Amino acid sequence: MRRVRPPPRFERAWLYQAGVTHFMLGTLLNIYTLFYFKSASLSASFLFLALLAGLLAINELRPFEHSAVTMRMALFSLCLISYFTYLVPMLVGSIGTLPFLGSILLAAAAVWALERRLSRRVPAHPHVILQHVRRPFAAVALGFAALYFAKLIPPVPLSISAIGIYHDAAREGDEYVLTMTRPRWKFWQKGDQTFAARPGDRIHCFVSVFSPARFKERLQVQWLFKDPVAGWQESDTLPFEIAGGRDGGFRGVTVKSRYQPGRWRVKVRTSDGRELGRIDFSVVEDAEGGGPPRTVRL
Repeated sequence: MRRVRPPPRFERAWLYQAGVTHFMLGTLLNIYTLFYFKSASLSASFLFLALLAGLLAINELRPFEHSAVTMRMALFSLCLISYFTYLVPMLVGSIGTLPFLGSILLAAAAVWALERRLSRRVPAHPHVILQHVRRPFAAVALGFAALYFAKLIPPVPLSISAIGIYHDAAREGDEYVLTMTRPRWKFWQKGDQTFAARPGDRIHCFVSVFSPARFKERLQVQWLFKDPVAGWQESDTLPFEIAGGRDGGFRGVTVKSRYQPGRWRVKVRTSDGRELGRIDFSVVEDAEGGGPPRTVRL
């Protein structure tokens, strides 16, 4: 097989092309991993994030010496698909199956353009392009699509900025005043995750969602109760409209009036069924009134 050689003025720099390529691929993978992590509900997307972490390690260790070109093309394909998966929803202002398929098609068009350019450099070996370009991209695209339809890929570019459980929530101007009775030493809890329920109390779930400008999406807030015998059972599903563009994220509150003591969970899902975030909490009876209420502003 004839090796592709660079122009004479680039021959010295060409000696470092493999290291530079891995460095750039690693940088892109780090950026996209951060984007996915920000949009991920770890419980739902752990497998996908673990896969990305494994690919970052592979890029650094480079164990595939005999298939280095194919591996680099696979990593490049993942970066290319991730780029369009983030870009297309921002351009059309929504997420879903059609924007996702459009992202795959645009990535395929970019790879086709790359094939055309390479075919002029390696005209006698079309099987090289098939083996080292087309097949790696097809494998990554099919795997990415399978993970998407299994609802394991985070719904970029959306992300949960804040989520918490409170005794009360009221809007004052551009802020929400959130009331909780959580002891100060339970600093790791997001509001009243141990909800001390008094007669007449309602559970307020505060959610803040980041979305790009001119972005519209209809989220669903799903309330679930863990039955001791039947496991997690859906109690309510409430709509949560967002319209992007606010620096602090779009904020809103859903309220639960009918509940019982035990373990509860609130999931925030996108219109295509992917989980954006969740919070678990427990409801306990507190006839004595619990601790003193205090407020936070978000």
